[in-house]
Amino acid sequence: MSATALTIREHSNHRVFTQVDYRQFRQHLADFQTTTIKGQGFETVIYDKSGDIQAIVHAASIDTNGRCFPAEYFIRSEALPLKWSLAA
Repeated sequence: MSATALTIREHSNHRVFTQVDYRQFRQHLADFQTTTIKGQGFETVIYDKSGDIQAIVHAASIDTNGRCFPAEYFIRSEALPLKWSLAA
């Protein structure tokens, strides 16, 4: 399957948020000014000036069996540059 076909298929899923790595997450945050950050439990939500959710962080955790789970970073899918989609 071509990269273009894959990109079109991925965007046709209509996901509101897409999981990204930490570098992509930080780059995204650098592109807009945030005024509100709210955290509850293991989740932190970052809003833009208009009050729209732009990013979500799920904190790293350890379950009752001692299994470790890394932090997960999500940004609004419509904010993904095309080159990120093609590189995935």
